[in-house]
Amino acid sequence: MAVILISGGTGLVGKALVKHFVSEGHDVRILSRNPQPSSPVKSFFWQVEEKRIDENAFDGVEHIVHLAGSGIADKRWTNARKKDIIDSRVDSMKLITEVVNKKHIRLKSFVGASAIGIYGMTTSEKIYSETDKGKDDFLSQTCIQWESAYQHIQSLSERSCIIRIGVVLSQDGGALKRLIPLFNSGLGSAVGSGKQYMPWIHLEDLVSVFHETLFNSNYQGIYNAVSNEATTNHLFSKQLATSLSKPYFMPDVPGFVLKLLYGEMANVLLEGSRVSSQKLLNAGFKFQFPLLSEALNDLVSKPTS
Repeated sequence: MAVILISGGTGLVGKALVKHFVSEGHDVRILSRNPQPSSPVKSFFWQVEEKRIDENAFDGVEHIVHLAGSGIADKRWTNARKKDIIDSRVDSMKLITEVVNKKHIRLKSFVGASAIGIYGMTTSEKIYSETDKGKDDFLSQTCIQWESAYQHIQSLSERSCIIRIGVVLSQDGGALKRLIPLFNSGLGSAVGSGKQYMPWIHLEDLVSVFHETLFNSNYQGIYNAVSNEATTNHLFSKQLATSLSKPYFMPDVPGFVLKLLYGEMANVLLEGSRVSSQKLLNAGFKFQFPLLSEALNDLVSKPTS
């Protein structure tokens, strides 16, 4: 049994990880603004803005997973929102690192989340790998600062990994949960040119990526957590309609409409390049859902939880 501390444990990915690690018999702890004493999973208080944290959460901790951060696409990107997106990731990591350092904890492993947004909000045929550099746009710069915040904790851990996450497919949240009702009504369509790539991963495969990077000594460094199947927004939309047995005939949503609605944040939807997960495969990782058709067919057939 391992002792695992998870920040961001109440989000889509965090909940799935908690469920997975608990099912394996591990001692799982989460950091929360609103700890629930009656919860079967131990939760400990923290308030990042005020630099407050219950240090008891770290007693005996061997592994840490850092997922905390405000949602990238939850709200329009005002200057205040941009600051919150960055601070919620960087400052939360600083707070955790300070406690690990103060308590002289030597972690067996640390795994920190990042995003494929580090490669920039651009559409091109270039296939990005983990060695490629970020761009000058907001999303890329956010990821660069996010990953930089891990440098100190990496020196306090025997082994560390960074997971650059693509579009997470789950029936319980994220993009797919928002799209299914629209496509079920027969009104689903691609957005913008439809040619932008959508590097994606099934939630169950992402949980497996975190499991392997946390416990398998073959994994070290940065990994792109995406399927290796190149998927454009148009192909994704068409496959989702097919998986739901719905017609696909609506015209693409013009990019200018999304920009009017969401401003700069619209580029998250309108742009996207290909991303390789070959490094993950070379480490021995096996995707349960390597193909989009398999992933979507599995997800639309499941009841929501």
